[in-house]
Amino acid sequence: MTPRSARPSAAPEDQPHVLLISGIGGHPPAAALDSLSRIGPAVSVVHIAAWGDPEPVRADWAARGLRGEFLTAADLDDAVAVGLALHERYPLSGVVTYSELLLRPQAELAERLGLPGNTPEAVGIAQSKSRQRQVFAEHGVPSPRFAEIRAEADLAGAARDIGLPAVFKPSLGAGSQSVRLVRTYEELLAAYRDGRATVSAFLQSEDVFLLEERLELEADGDSGWAAYCSVESLLAAGERHHLAVSDRIELRHGYAEEGASMPSRLDPAVQAAAVDCADRAIRAIGLTTGAVHTEIALTPLGPRVIEVNARAGGPMPVMFEVGAGYDYAEQIGRSALGLAPGAMPEFGRTALMRMVPIPAGEWLVTAQTPVPELLAAFPELVYVRPRFGPGQSVSRDRTLHLATFMLGAPSPAAALELADRVERALGIELAEAAARPEPALARAT
Repeated sequence: MTPRSARPSAAPEDQPHVLLISGIGGHPPAAALDSLSRIGPAVSVVHIAAWGDPEPVRADWAARGLRGEFLTAADLDDAVAVGLALHERYPLSGVVTYSELLLRPQAELAERLGLPGNTPEAVGIAQSKSRQRQVFAEHGVPSPRFAEIRAEADLAGAARDIGLPAVFKPSLGAGSQSVRLVRTYEELLAAYRDGRATVSAFLQSEDVFLLEERLELEADGDSGWAAYCSVESLLAAGERHHLAVSDRIELRHGYAEEGASMPSRLDPAVQAAAVDCADRAIRAIGLTTGAVHTEIALTPLGPRVIEVNARAGGPMPVMFEVGAGYDYAEQIGRSALGLAPGAMPEFGRTALMRMVPIPAGEWLVTAQTPVPELLAAFPELVYVRPRFGPGQSVSRDRTLHLATFMLGAPSPAAALELADRVERALGIELAEAAARPEPALARAT
């Protein structure tokens, strides 16, 4: 695909010129452009068109009157080539992305241009759960026991070494897709074959799966929370800043994520131990720049790293804004320029993001409450995003969640109670896909 410039380059040389790589996932481009424009008016975009039409993003960029260029690229490698050519015309000061799937071209551009950023090697480790586990073992970072699976012939040995039940997952993946608890060899075999057949959104591949020791993550007693958390960090100007610990909502539908809340309700000593564990993992991988989202299991033997992600967790920029009025996306952009954070978050309320999983099986959505009614009934809501409408079929084989919403509340307990009320008010009703809508309905919750 030939890169297309939306307007000529023009900006004073003393203003930083930031390049945003967009195309799929992560913080929405429109919101990212708002945040980056607070750093300066020179913001260019390379949008990878492999996943969809770039024109809506181009329109968002043009509407803001930013200096720079809007360019399209065919794929990850082309994004690097387009970025290098842009730098020849209009030197870049930093490269940023908010998407897991776009970290590689960001790292390659930063390295080739001598700009602040994580090395491609560190990003490669962060994107590979297999390589993470190996690095953690070498550096003594506590994490689950694991076995690599590269072929069907490896399954029996992995099951013997790790024991069953265990957790099966792809090494390269995001959003808990294809992650399963397997109790028997037959379930492990089925998970492996399904995983091999799954088409990933990544435009790179790693034909490796993991079988991991099962950690009791699903629930922290009867608290309504899961027995794991995440540490949200910002790496900038040679320093690691751990900004917040986020609690996770109890898992009731396998390993489909159910949401997060910040700031944490955990005891300060537990939070400090989780932060220390995350810090050790980040150092072991070699990350130095930008956002890091580290998931930590809270076990009776202490914290253990589930995984490290070299980007902000999906909803975290908005959660920081709701809970602390903190522009996390802007601070990530500053980090890409080699700048120290302009501020640290100070929380005045709790932000909670709820993800409503699809129950196992094949379903037909028969009813749900219109979004305007929900927003009117619950002023605490920041947004509500149903993923399906009445008459549509849904299955966890295609996507994991029926809807997501975010809210603000005075405390974690109040946020969790409010989320339960909003979830009931969603009014999502499901019928078995093979049946007519008239029979008894199965509630999504």
